Amino acid sequence: MTASPVELRRGRAMKLVDGPRTETVEEDAWPERLDALLAEATHVHLLSPDGDLHARRSKKGKWLVSRGRPSSARQATGEHDRRRRHPLPADHPLFRATRISRDKERQVQHYVELLRPLRLWERDRIRVVDAGCGKAYMSLALVAYGRELGTRVELVGVDANPSVIETVRAIAAELGYDEARFEVSTIAAFETDRPVDLLVSLHACDTATDEAIAAGVRLGAEAIVVAPCCHHELAVQIAGREKDALLRHGLLLGRQADLVTDALRAAALELSGYRVDVMEFVSVEHTAKNVMLRAERSPSTRRAARAAAEFVELRDRFGVSPAIERLLPLPVTRVTPSPL
Repeated sequence: MTASPVELRRGRAMKLVDGPRTETVEEDAWPERLDALLAEATHVHLLSPDGDLHARRSKKGKWLVSRGRPSSARQATGEHDRRRRHPLPADHPLFRATRISRDKERQVQHYVELLRPLRLWERDRIRVVDAGCGKAYMSLALVAYGRELGTRVELVGVDANPSVIETVRAIAAELGYDEARFEVSTIAAFETDRPVDLLVSLHACDTATDEAIAAGVRLGAEAIVVAPCCHHELAVQIAGREKDALLRHGLLLGRQADLVTDALRAAALELSGYRVDVMEFVSVEHTAKNVMLRAERSPSTRRAARAAAEFVELRDRFGVSPAIERLLPLPVTRVTPSPL
């Protein structure tokens, strides 16, 4: 949830944004509402012109606070239409080196914004693996943002396409990012003897996203962030079942397969000891593939038990055999899908 001050006709207020939900809290009611939010919070990030505060609650209930430089300049006024603050300056060399469009620049800024809440940014060094990196401009943005914060982001980009790797190596060299290196490898075959803090995979096609999640769990990543692309595997399995009002139409069937696939992935991550947030990555006006799964290691017996029950119920209801179940050692009863 994000809270920011706004100026309304009726006076000052706080705007609360929690996923798709937006709420406005009057100034007089804000102190009581803030106390209620803090009572349930585990992580708090305060961004101000004078500096940023990052706090997390320890297992014993004690708040641990770190301070940093201002994320970016902001206007002194609290007007609702004030200029948006971005993690990276608009004229950052990254945007020139990658030659991406203005629209892609906004996606990069939004991507870094979504990864800001991760506890990893409290560290002096973060080791990142980009599984199926492609041109890697999103992950290079993490290197750039780390430099803005004074945090060294050591990036390893992995892709099976040698020509893509050569291209992104040249971009990293142009930017002087010696903390970034790139390897030709499949996601499943990638190995490292160094600890991994964050594994990311953006728009990996079909079951490649499942391979990336499995790689993150296998490598012991503290955080895993994926933005899936197409979902062919379960779409084919669901399409073979008896048609109803929902599955009779190809468009609706495809969207249902998307939802089922990503819900199973989220449950699998929770079963593997992660706390998962499912959120919108990019606006639907740019692409319909706009879901992001952001997971941080946070083992919970209660959460795992709930996730196991939800995984089994959803899998069996649709009679599917998802790749994530084959790739991860999930403690759930396997099922034989209904004949297609």
